[in-house]
Order: sequence, then C-alpha cells, then structure tokens
Amino acid sequence: PLTFPKKLWKIVQSHLFQSIWWVADGICVAVDEDAFQKEVLAQRGPCRVLETDSMKSFLHQLHLHGFIKVQCDSKTSDSLDEFLAEEEAAPSAHSKLLFYHNPNFNRDKPHLLERCKQR
Repeated sequence: PLTFPKKLWKIVQSHLFQSIWWVADGICVAVDEDAFQKEVLAQRGPCRVLETDSMKSFLHQLHLHGFIKVQCDSKTSDSLDEFLAEEEAAPSAHSKLLFYHNPNFNRDKPHLLERCKQR
C-alpha cells in the first residue's frame, strides 16, 4: 500500500483533481479547502483516494508527515493566478486556500518522498 505522502503526491500530480495543485515552482502545495472536501475527501467505495473523509484528519496527516502551513508570497500568487487563468476555474469567494510546504515533498523530486516519515 502507498504511504500518505506518496498518495498525496499522486493526487497533486493528477489532472483529475482541481482542488489541489503545485505552486512556487513545485515546492509548495495549494489546497482549495471547500473543493478538496467535495472532490477528494467525500469519495466513497472504489473511488476513495484517502483513508479519511475529514479535513481535520487530512490536515493532521500533513502535520504528522512534516508539512508546515505557509503564507502565500508574491511568487506563489503569480503561480496561482497563472493556474487559475489556465484552468478557467477560480475558487469561490468564500473558499479557503491553504498552502503547505515540506522540503521532501517536491514536484520534480519524487525520490525524496521516502524521507517524508510520520513523526
């Protein structure tokens, strides 16, 4: 079975999910909280992606695996604007964007996932 970091990396890499994506040159992950709950966490049966259906549990897993919440800087904002323009799907005004970073979770370095150990 895949570990949480490997599952998360596959989700972020996948074009099937619009609620989570790479920002800041692939060193940071953005999560549209409302959309992520509906698109990923609400999945049941064979379509289920993660073991949890709770945002609180998902965020707990991120912290357990060394992810830290970061603020959106101008570089991240630029990447986000580009992404949203390309996808033509801006998040709703009341949705909450969360940004997380882990030095071992990188778009271009999947081999580092082995270092994302649970604390």
